[in-house]
Amino acid sequence: SHPRTSGSLTRHKNMINALVAPQAVRAPLALRKSAKTGSKTRAAAVAPKIVTASSNAPIGGDKKKAARGEEASRLQALGKNPIVNAAAGAMDVIPGDYRIGGVLLGVATFLGPVCHLWTQFGIHGFLGAFLAFQASRVRFRFSDTDLDVVFIEPGADDSTALDVDTESSGDNKLQGGGANKWSFDSVTNWEFWFPGFPVLVYYKENQTRPEGQPHFFPIIMDGKKLYETMLAKMPESVNEKPPVSEWNLDTAFESTALGRKIKESLSEEQLEQLRDTTGFPGLDK
Repeated sequence: SHPRTSGSLTRHKNMINALVAPQAVRAPLALRKSAKTGSKTRAAAVAPKIVTASSNAPIGGDKKKAARGEEASRLQALGKNPIVNAAAGAMDVIPGDYRIGGVLLGVATFLGPVCHLWTQFGIHGFLGAFLAFQASRVRFRFSDTDLDVVFIEPGADDSTALDVDTESSGDNKLQGGGANKWSFDSVTNWEFWFPGFPVLVYYKENQTRPEGQPHFFPIIMDGKKLYETMLAKMPESVNEKPPVSEWNLDTAFESTALGRKIKESLSEEQLEQLRDTTGFPGLDK
């Protein structure tokens, strides 16, 4: 009976070893995984939090950068160019003015229905309507270094001119070609006809052509503000320019050789009337 019992015990031991051995092999692997997970958890618990540049809680000097970034995002969300708006404080936009177009339309109304001069009616009417339309969209902008011309939507607020590019006005093919933007350093002379009765502005620059390129624009914008801005920002004109406070019909005559010649034939009383006449009657602001 003993040999049989011993053999039975041996078989039982072998069976137990067969069942227990795989578990003993797998157990250390599970323990290692558990230990590794626990180690990560402990490390995360003691590790300091690192605030990145994209954090909503910037530290120290990053606060200003974050504020600027938020402002840029806000402007972009509104459809505005943050770069243009940043420079807007140093840029003057000359608002449109409809007086020249309005005067021409008034003349057309008189020449046609009243005088029955229909050819002159058509010419003055077309020119007046065209200048009035241009006054609603053409804007002059003066930065600290440049003058440029931009187009806005007709009737839009003048402030929208700060958010458009010079390319909006296209290529200036009629006056030398190229973009409608010129540095003040390139301007060799400018004239304003007429101080007191703004009608036409002229300037010559050597940026477009080395020998000089003249530009003429009807004053379909605020003539006083245009004049004051040109006095302040552009190079000095060849001819002396009076301040706006001295504008009258006499300064208008003085701005041209023809006007000065006409003045020579006037009496002192007529000259006094010239000095007393300021602005377009009923139209000047």
